[in-house]
Amino acid sequence: MALQAETLVEEWFNRNGYFTIRGLKDKIDEIDILAIKNIGGNKWDCIHCEVQVSIRPVGYISKLTSQVMNELQVLKNTSAKLRNDQQLKLCATQWVENKYGSSKKQLFRDKLMSNANWRYQFVYGNVKDSKELIYISQQGVQIISFQKVLEDLCTKRTEFDFSGSSAGDLVEIINFING
Repeated sequence: MALQAETLVEEWFNRNGYFTIRGLKDKIDEIDILAIKNIGGNKWDCIHCEVQVSIRPVGYISKLTSQVMNELQVLKNTSAKLRNDQQLKLCATQWVENKYGSSKKQLFRDKLMSNANWRYQFVYGNVKDSKELIYISQQGVQIISFQKVLEDLCTKRTEFDFSGSSAGDLVEIINFING
């Protein structure tokens, strides 16, 4: 589902006038989508977007930190064992740092648009614990539901409406279903 969700989010950006680069990788470091748009004159809107869409989530968005792994007495950082609020916040804070704040990811962004004021967005599907989204947003990340992206693609018309784009056919199928 990850590839399809990212493709639709990229389409959403493109239809809103953004130039996008998807799937930047350097070994294990990856950025889902970088989107830039000229908003007039010499000003640019620059967005680093991460996408994680789950329909039936069994785990959390963020991995466990080593401290929380010890507290919960688990061996895997992807454990779905119940987390308290403090543990949720700690893991979400580390997740934001890993996804948006690492020096390699800053270097990726600077290579595309140096000295830019990058905004951070996270597109999500269903989540195990909605408090995790609150803690992620408290780190300066704009939270956007995948449902909102789909609604915009199916109902919102912009000056950039076009066919023949990467997810254009998929959007047309969704619109066909919706009548």
